[in-house]
Order: sequence, then structure tokens, then C-alpha cells
Amino acid sequence: MTQVTFVMEQHIGHRTYYENLRRAVDNDPRLQPTWIEVTYHDPAGRWYRLPGLPASWRGSLTGRDQVRRGLRQQPYEVAFFNTQVPAALAGRQVQRRPYLLSTDITPRQYDAMAAQYGHRPDPDSWFSRYKHRVNCHLFQQAACLLPWSTWVRQSLVADYGVDPGRVEIVPPGIDLDLWQPGPPREAAGPLRILFVGGDLYRKGGALLLEAFRSLPAGLATLTLVTRATDLAGQPGITVYNHLQPNSAELIDLYRQSDVFVLPTQAEAFGIAAIEASASGLPVIATATGGLVDIVLPGQSGFLIQPDDPASLARHLRFLAGHPVERHQMGQVGRERTRALFDARRNAARVVALLFAALRKGRNR
Repeated sequence: MTQVTFVMEQHIGHRTYYENLRRAVDNDPRLQPTWIEVTYHDPAGRWYRLPGLPASWRGSLTGRDQVRRGLRQQPYEVAFFNTQVPAALAGRQVQRRPYLLSTDITPRQYDAMAAQYGHRPDPDSWFSRYKHRVNCHLFQQAACLLPWSTWVRQSLVADYGVDPGRVEIVPPGIDLDLWQPGPPREAAGPLRILFVGGDLYRKGGALLLEAFRSLPAGLATLTLVTRATDLAGQPGITVYNHLQPNSAELIDLYRQSDVFVLPTQAEAFGIAAIEASASGLPVIATATGGLVDIVLPGQSGFLIQPDDPASLARHLRFLAGHPVERHQMGQVGRERTRALFDARRNAARVVALLFAALRKGRNR
């Protein structure tokens, strides 16, 4: 069996990707996988015993220890990193074996979305230029780069000088056995709108609420799955604060809804939009980041510009009044998800690229 180490950041979106990928990989008899979960958190670790150490430093140093310790503990022939950050934290260890690098966003793109993500880019200095050179080297030395979207692929080539021939878009998949359309319902009744996003306001919650409140009374209801807790008791709005990814209750909410809305200010990818399409829902989202690859405008949903509640409300009124078109859009989205975002198929492609990288390394 081939020994493969998977180094996986555990942030919310990446946690779901990790779980879906692991389900597929662990069942492959050709692989002996080792999984390194990079949480950037270890209250029992040495960096938590240093008083006064800034939280950001503590997290980075803890993540570095998790990556390097994990790579040392088990032998491996090829490695897979689900973002460039743990690959950078690995230091020289990353170069000891062939490695593949997947990512939903490049550092340059993250800096461009800094205001929305509450991120502070490094000022132009020798240190920021050094970090950029490190990232360029990291991307350029990878056996293969697996960006999640066309948007990221463009940045890898334009901003980091990566050979386009070593870049293949492999988006995260979802489990299509879990995510399926619900039973058909009669067209009568209000339009059931669903929003899923932990950070309500970055994900466009204020814009969605403005558009929802502009709709005629009784035309729609709104369900919000989010961490925000200040929305309870508003007419027509139901809020869920504690649902987990891939949970039965969350899946049921998708199956009971008519349309999914993600009018986000900034978004690297948007797995929730894929889950909605797999559930047979038309999707209304902003034309940002990887969402452009997920929604086929006019066929599986609509793309709008950020900060355009009037356009969002117009599309919601259309879907409320056209149940046949709404169903057709949901079917297109479901078939598109089968073709592009099937977790098993995409995991199989990752495995195939791991074997290809290993063969290439051996033939050098």
C-alpha cells in the first residue's frame, strides 16, 4: 500500500472538506493514509504556558508544531495539504517528499478581501516580500496544485508564476447520498428561503434581511442557520444557531426549502451553495470567488452583485411566482453537482493525482 499523509486545516469550510475526503480515502485499499488535523489550538501545548504571548503567535506556533510533529511521526511517500498555510509551516520538511497542494484562496486574494474577513494584510516591507517569495516557491515546487475554483487558478498563474500545466481544478465534493432533494410539494404557500452561513454579516445577512423585508407580506418565509443570536422573534424569520455540518437536521432544512440565498460580501468558495444545488434548490448568490463556478446564471440560479438588495428581491419575487421554473433550476443544479461536485469522484481524482506525483518523483 502507498503511504500518504494528509495535512488538513480544520477551519469550518475545510473541516467539511476533510470529513468528506476522509470518508472516501479511508475506504481505498491501495492507500495507507495518515491524517494530521491542524487546529492551531492546544491548551496543553508549550506555547500556552508562555504568559503574554499574542494569540495569533500562539496559534501559528501551535499549528507549526502540529504539522511538523505529524510529518515526523509516520513515514510517507507523498503528502497532500488542503491549504498552503500548513505547507508553509512545515518548513524544509515539505520538500522531502512529493506533495500536492489544494487551496480555496491564495494569500493575495485573501489580502484583497481583508476588510470583509477582518484580516489585516502585512504592510509593504521586506517581510511581506519575503513571505510572497516563500509562497511562490511553495506553489511552484508542488508536484500538482489543486485549486478549488477557476478564480484561484487564475491567481496561482498570474500572481505566483505557476506553470498552468501543473494546475488542475478539483473542487471539494459533497456526499450525494446524504444531500438529495426532498419530496415535491404543492406550489401553494409562501416561498421558503434558506440561508446558511456562520458569519451572518460577512455572508450578506443584512442585505438578505433588507430584501426579505421588502417583499409583499406573506410571500416568503426566511430560515437562517448562523451564529448570530440577535434575530429571534422577527416575523417570518426562523433562526438556528447550533446546527453542525452534514447533520440530519441541517439536511432536512435544505430539503424543506424552495430557494437558497448567499448574498455574501466576500467568499472563497461556498460549499453551502453546493449542498443547496445537490438538494435541488435554485441558488441566488453574489458573483464572487468560487461561487461563479457553482451557479449557472439563469439555469441553476442567479448571480447578483454585492450590495444589491433590489436585484435579490426581484429574483425572489420571480421564483415565488414561477414554481415550474424554480423546479427546473433545481434540477439543473442537481445534475451540475453530480458532474462537478461529487465527493467520491473528486476524491478519486485527488488519489489519482497523488499516484501520478509519486510516479513522477520516482522517475526523476
